Order: sequence, then structure tokens, then C-alpha cells
Amino acid sequence: MSIFTQMTKQQRTGLLFVILILFIDMLLYSLLIPIVPYFTETLQPSSTMMGILFSSYAVAMLLATPIFGPISDRIGRRTMLLVGLLGLAASTLLFAFSETMALLITARFVQGIAAAATWPTALALLADLFPPKMRGAVMGTALTAISTGTLLGAPIGGWLFEISDHRMPFLAAAAFTVINIVLVYLFLKEEPNRTVSEKLQVSGFLRNPQVVFIAGIVLLAEVSLCLLEPTLPVFFTEKLSSTPTTIGLLFAVMTLAYGLIAPVAGSMSSRYNPYKLMFGGIIALGVFMPFLAWAGSIWQTAIAMAFVGASVGFTLSPTLATLGEIIDQGGTGAYGTAYSLFNMFHGVGMVAGPLAGGILTDILPVSSAIIVVAAAVLGFGILLFVQLRASKPARFTTKDRKLNV
Repeated sequence: MSIFTQMTKQQRTGLLFVILILFIDMLLYSLLIPIVPYFTETLQPSSTMMGILFSSYAVAMLLATPIFGPISDRIGRRTMLLVGLLGLAASTLLFAFSETMALLITARFVQGIAAAATWPTALALLADLFPPKMRGAVMGTALTAISTGTLLGAPIGGWLFEISDHRMPFLAAAAFTVINIVLVYLFLKEEPNRTVSEKLQVSGFLRNPQVVFIAGIVLLAEVSLCLLEPTLPVFFTEKLSSTPTTIGLLFAVMTLAYGLIAPVAGSMSSRYNPYKLMFGGIIALGVFMPFLAWAGSIWQTAIAMAFVGASVGFTLSPTLATLGEIIDQGGTGAYGTAYSLFNMFHGVGMVAGPLAGGILTDILPVSSAIIVVAAAVLGFGILLFVQLRASKPARFTTKDRKLNV
């Protein structure tokens, strides 16, 4: 029986809103990409200023995430989601009417703050609504919403820009966000009042060997993914004479593979040991990354991109449901705090990936840098798993299973 047919009306409604919220968040994140040449031509920013523009999102998310996740555990998910959506709408309008780099950077920073409110809260809402045996599949579906928003943001933004002007993509996205705000306000039911017991001792949580393993796996996957984004376009142009359209399609293949595999891996994490699934995904990522450097044609590159994207999706999807189960063991219900930590790992990867890629490609050819990163992913992935196995045996139990890591 399909998991969707087993859902209650409240669960379906909650999942729908989470999909919409995460979709619009990543749509707005990638909407800026095709409009960058316009801002570059009109505002003539330095390379440093453009770097600050793109990194300001991750910096803001890192700073704000530790604040919003715990707050959502106390005041409720619906209120925090509305706050985040209002922030997204405000940042999008600011993008539309920015005429200086300072305003654009401010808009991107506000967008990162808003994402810090919506991401962990949306994931925590799913953990509130769904029992452990269903979380893997629904968390995977949430990751698919993220990848779909990322996939569609740039082409939609480019199309709206071409038929109108640079403001139109942002105004349309702001209107969509406002509609989302109204729907959440009217139809998303507030969960029961949260209690003071729903607090998480963060220091103890972060010392849990299972959490350390998950944090390391998320960082390896995110750093690898974010390292490839700024380095591969130039590499593909020089090696394969790829056009911008071809490069966009190659990244679309990677994103699509990520989105397709995430629900599958999430469902598998409800039946199999999720730590072994994460380990398998990170090993696959380390194995397939070098093929990006070795590929000799567009088709070979597309296949390699698909395997890399699928490996990242397979790695990350089990982490979300497993974090929820670790919280269940403590009986706190502080999912907002737990997923804010996941968001922080994600944000660190977004900052460290491009930085590491820049340093490595200054020292080595891009092909060599990719192979070095792949070797590091394999080495650190194996080290994390060995340390997890060597730590005190961790067990968690649900109605359906009892696993050792």
C-alpha cells in the first residue's frame, strides 16, 4: 500500500505545505542566477562583491538557524513558518527594487535569515506529524521539493526576465510567496501547545556518536556538491566546449537524479539500517566524482553528473528521518532544534565548498582537484563509519525494527 494512502488529512495537508514552502525557498535561491549578468553589467561589481553576494545567504542562515529552530519548539511550527515566509516575501521584493550592490547583498542576507526559519521548522513539522516508520519517505519527498525548486528557479527566472524585465521574476515569486502565506495562515492547523520539556541539551546531542556521524556525512556531501557548482562550468567550457545551455542541462541532470533518488532512499531508511545507507551513499559519491574529470563527451559527463547527484540524494535523505528518531529516543520532541543543527551543517557546506574549490583549483588543475576531493570523501567517509562502529553500541527501537549501527 502506498504511504500516501495511509496518511490522515492533517498529514497530507502538512506535507503539502512543507513541499510548497521548501520549493519556494529554493526557487527563490536559484532565481537570481540568470539575472546575475544584468546586475554585473549595470552595477559593475568586483568579483569580491559578487562572492559576498552569493555567500551572504549561507552566512545569514548559519547565524540565524540556531535561534529559530529552538524557538519553533516553544512557540509552534505554524507561527515560525509564517515568520519565515514573510521574510522570504520581503527579501524578494527587495531584490526587485535593488539598485545597488549593498541592497542586493542585504536582500540575499534577509533571504538566508528567512530560510533559517522555514527549513528546520518545516522538517520539524513533518517529524511532529508522522510516526518514525513513515518519516523516511516523507523526508525524502521534502528533499525532492528542494531539488525541484533549485532545478526550476533558474529557467523560470530567465524566461520571466526575457519576456519582461529584471524585476518580473522577483515580483512573480513574491506574489507566489504571499499566496503561500495566506494558505498557511488559513489552512495549516496549529499543533497542540508545546511544553517546556521540549528542550534539547545541544552539547549532549552533539556528543552523540550517531549525530557526529550524521554531521560528518552531511558536511562531506554538501561540501562536495557546493564545490562542484562554481568549478565545473569553467571546466566543461574548456574541456568540452560546452555552451551555457549545455552546462545548465548538465546541472539539471544532476539535480533531477538527486530529486528522484531521495524518496527512494528515505523509504529504504525505514526498513534498513540508515547509517549503512548513508555510508553507502558517501562511498558512491567518492567513487563517481572522478568520472566527472575522466568523461570525454557530453553524454559521458551527463551520466557522471546523474550518478553524482543520485549519490548525494541517497546520502542525505536518510539523515533527516534518523535525526528525528534520535530525538524520539530522548522523548523531548525538540525536532526544531535538531533540524536547525542539520541546517547549520548544510550551511557550513555551502560556505566551505566554494572556498575549498577555489583554493584547490588555484593549486591544481580542476580534474586533479576533483580526484583529490573524491579521495578525501572516501577517506573521511570510511573514517566516520569506523569511528561510529567503534563507539559504544547505539540502539534505537521503533514499532517495526531494532537496529545496531
